[in-house]
Amino acid sequence: MKGKGERTAEGAGRTGAWRTVYWTLMFLPLAVTAAALTVLPDQVPMHYDLAGEIDRWGSKYENLILPAMVLVIGGAYRGGVWLVREQTGKENARAVQRLMGWIGCGMLFVFNVMTLYFLLTAYRLAMAGGGTLPQGALCRGLFAVTGVLFLPLGNAMPKLRRNGWAGVRTPWSMKSDENWRRCQQTGGAVMMAAGAVMAAGNALFPLTDVQSLCFSLGTLLVMAVAIVAVTAAVSRKKG
Repeated sequence: MKGKGERTAEGAGRTGAWRTVYWTLMFLPLAVTAAALTVLPDQVPMHYDLAGEIDRWGSKYENLILPAMVLVIGGAYRGGVWLVREQTGKENARAVQRLMGWIGCGMLFVFNVMTLYFLLTAYRLAMAGGGTLPQGALCRGLFAVTGVLFLPLGNAMPKLRRNGWAGVRTPWSMKSDENWRRCQQTGGAVMMAAGAVMAAGNALFPLTDVQSLCFSLGTLLVMAVAIVAVTAAVSRKKG
């Protein structure tokens, strides 16, 4: 049987893992962009129309805008995680903090993918003297990654104890610990199913940007409605 000190150290290690990943993903876009500036030409494509045609060229240093935004968003989100930790009961703080931490890591990973994609595309098109942005590639990639991220999040939801910050928080789920447990189980299962559909749809089918956006937003809408309906039904039956 593990002693209290051993359990605390083990829990701190698991919680600390997401922090390491988080800070790495937060600063990686800046480091990658700084390295890319040494090889990018002075003028690169900076904006595209709906057809993927370049409609504005600009200085390569404009590519620093996205990494700067990532630092601001990442810092603000990290402050939110700290606030949640301070206002959540001790028995649930670590689980909520870990879940929110991995959500933040997923968000930053998406920004990292965007940064790398825009840098590689800018370099390719600048070297070619122009061209067209591949239709659907970015949206499909981002939404496929987002769908994959829903899988561990849905799996983690049943591990949460009742709280006002994370999980399926509805009037019926908050009525009792038993209702909360059942709602997190069913809500997590729905989230994982929706994530799998979103990831597979974007990865397997040649969708355009508009089609990918509509498909993914539709999946999210269906997921939200399904979570509300299923958890309400579970609460009425078992509550």
